[in-house]
Amino acid sequence: MKSYTTAEIRNVALIGAKGSGKTSLAEAMLFSAKMISRLGKVQDGNTALDFEPEEHKRVASVQAKAAWLEWKKHKVNVLDTPGDPIFTVEANNCIRVVDGLAVVVSATDGIEPQAQKLFNTGKGLAACVVINKLGRERADFQRTLAQVKERLTSSAVPVTLPIGQEDKFKGVVDLINMKAKLYNKESADQPKVEEIPADLKDEAQQARAALFEEIAGTNEKLMEKYLESGELSEDEAKAGLQAAVAAGTLVPVFAADGAWNVGTAEVLDFLVFGFPSPDKGRPVTMVNAQGEESELHRKADGDVVMLVFKTIVDQLSGKLTLARVFSGRVTKETAAQNVNRKASERLGNLQRIIGKKIETCDDAAMGDIVAVAKLKETLTGDTLVSGSQQLTVKLPAAPPPQISYRLIPRNKGDDDKIGQAIARLRDEDPTLVVGHDEITKELMLSGFGVAHIDVAIEKMERKYGVKVDRAVPNVPYRETVHKAVQNVEGKHKKQSGGRGQFGVCYINVKPLPRSSGYQFVNSIFGGSVPRQYIPAIDKGVQEAIARGIIAGYPVVDIEVELIDGKYHDVDSSEMAFKIAGSKGIQAAAKSAGMIILEPVMAVEIEVPEESMGDIMGDISSRRGRVLGMETQGGVSVVKAQVPMSEMLSYAPDLGSMTGGRGSFTMSQSHYDPVPAHLMDKIIANSPNKPAAAAEEE
Repeated sequence: MKSYTTAEIRNVALIGAKGSGKTSLAEAMLFSAKMISRLGKVQDGNTALDFEPEEHKRVASVQAKAAWLEWKKHKVNVLDTPGDPIFTVEANNCIRVVDGLAVVVSATDGIEPQAQKLFNTGKGLAACVVINKLGRERADFQRTLAQVKERLTSSAVPVTLPIGQEDKFKGVVDLINMKAKLYNKESADQPKVEEIPADLKDEAQQARAALFEEIAGTNEKLMEKYLESGELSEDEAKAGLQAAVAAGTLVPVFAADGAWNVGTAEVLDFLVFGFPSPDKGRPVTMVNAQGEESELHRKADGDVVMLVFKTIVDQLSGKLTLARVFSGRVTKETAAQNVNRKASERLGNLQRIIGKKIETCDDAAMGDIVAVAKLKETLTGDTLVSGSQQLTVKLPAAPPPQISYRLIPRNKGDDDKIGQAIARLRDEDPTLVVGHDEITKELMLSGFGVAHIDVAIEKMERKYGVKVDRAVPNVPYRETVHKAVQNVEGKHKKQSGGRGQFGVCYINVKPLPRSSGYQFVNSIFGGSVPRQYIPAIDKGVQEAIARGIIAGYPVVDIEVELIDGKYHDVDSSEMAFKIAGSKGIQAAAKSAGMIILEPVMAVEIEVPEESMGDIMGDISSRRGRVLGMETQGGVSVVKAQVPMSEMLSYAPDLGSMTGGRGSFTMSQSHYDPVPAHLMDKIIANSPNKPAAAAEEE
C-alpha cells in the first residue's frame, strides 16, 4: 500500500451537533474520492461509518469513526465524531489528535449549543465551517451564515455560495476562481465547471470582494496590493487564506449537502490546501510523572511517540487500537513501550480503516493516524514510545459521569458474566464507570446519559450474550438527630444460667454541623466502665448508626459522649458493652428526634436561549434553587442546586424539553434535611430495615 510523507497528510475532525449531517458529509467525501463504491444514507443504515446496530436503531452516531481517503495526492484522515452531548468525550478525544476542524452546521437547524462547545474545545486549531443539508426543505444559507458569525465566530467568511435552494440546490459558486461548480447529484463525478448564473453574479461579486478584503486584512503585503489594484490573484488569495486559517484569523465557510454529494469537492480541496500538515500544526505537550509539562520536539526520523485515542473491540477480529503518530515513523518492526502501563508492545499489525473496512499498511509517517491490531496491554489514553523517555501525551480529562443505573440480571447467576462483559466494554469506552449501589450493593453502571447506558446494555447483549435490565439507583439518604439529649441509658442484661451478660452505659448525643461525620468522646471518670470496654461501646454505636435508626440509612453528623456506666466483675464483657452501646444510641436517637438528609447536587445546564422558560420552571418543580444564569451567543447556562432524588430522570426530561439540544453536568454539593412531608414516604420505601428491626444479638 502507498506510503505518505508528513507533508502529504491532513487530519480533520468533523464536529457539530446531532443531526447536522457529519456522517453524510464524510460518506460523500469517501464517495467523491472513490474510496467507497456507493453513496450510503444514514436513514437507510448503509453508510460506511455508521455500521453498528445501535447506530442504525438511533439513526445517529454513538461513537467516533475513522476513515481515510486520497485527494489530489494527499492522504486525508477523517474522524467523524458523534454530535450527541452524551458522547462529547469521544469528540474531545478526536479533537486532541487532529490539526483541523470542520464544523458541520445544518442549514435548517442553525447553530446548536453542542457545535459551539466543541468549537471552543478546539480553539487553536485551524477550522472551517460547512453549512450542510442545503438541499433540505427550509434550508437557508444566509440565515445560517449569520448565526455562524453571531454564535460561533465573527471570523467566518464564505468561500463558496449555493446555487439554488432546497430541492433546487445543485451546485456552488467558488468565490476564489469565480466559477460555478454544478453537480450530478449522488454521483462520484467531479462537478462541471461553468460560468456563474446571471442571477447570482452580483451576489457572488460582492461576496468575493468581501472575501478578498478579509484575506488581505490578515497580511500587510496583500493589503497594500489590494488597496492599489483592488484585486488579488487566485494563488495570492489561496496563500493568504491558508496563512489566515493557520493563524486562526479566518474561518472559511462552505455550502454543501452531504446526502446529495453537492459541494463536497470544494471542501476536500480546502482540506488539502488550506489546513496545515501535521508538522505545522499546534505544538504537542508532554507530561512527566510529576505532572510537569514540556513541548515535544517532533522529528520525522526520531523516536516514535504515539497517543491512543480510541479502542475498538470486535468479538471476531479482536482489539483494534487507533493512534496518532506525533513523532517518528512507525513500521512493522517498531517495538514500543507503553509508558502508562510499563509494558512492551510490538506494532507489527499496522492498518488503515474506513469504518469497519480494514487494510494492512507498511508504515505510518509522523503525523499520520493509524490502526494497530492485537496490542496486549494498550488502551485508550495510553502513550507508546520507541525511545527511553517516559513522558506521556494526555487526552482531555473526562468529566464525571452524570447518570447511574443498577444492572439487574435477567438470569440468575449471571453476575460474573456481567462483570466480564462490562470490563470488555470499558476497553472500548473507559468513560463507563462501574460501581455498586450503596444501599443494595447491586452492580451499578454510570455514564453520561440514558443513551450512553442503553448502548452499553445493548452491546453487552449483542456481543457477549448477557441480558440485563436497568433500574434507577437508590438515593443515598442519611439520617441524623434533630436535637441534643443527655444521660440516655443503654443497658444490656441477660441471665440464662452460668455466666450472664451485663453492660450499662450512659451517653449524651448532640447534632454536629453538616459533613462533620461521627465523633465519640470518652468522658468517663472514676472507672465506672473499665478502660478495656470503652472501645466496645464505641463499636456498638458505630455499627448501629451504620445500619440506620428509622429508615436504614447511615446516621451522620453526631457526637456521642460516654459519661457513665456500670459493669459486673463476672458478667461484663466486650460483647455486652457493644450491645449496650448499640441500644443506647438507638434510645438516644429516638429521644432526640430523627430527620432524614438528602444529597443535593450542584447542576450546570446548557440550553438554547429559547428553552430558558421551560428550564427555570422545571428546576422549581424539582425543589431546585437557581444560583445564577447567563446567556451568550444564543446559549443559556443555568447554575442551580437540586436534590439528587429529583435528578434521577433529568437526562431524558432535559432532552424532551430542548429537542435533544440541552446538556448538563452535576456533582454532589451537600446534604440538606428532607421536607417533613416526604419523610414518611422515604421511610416506607426504604430497601433496608431499620437497625431496631435487625437488632437482636
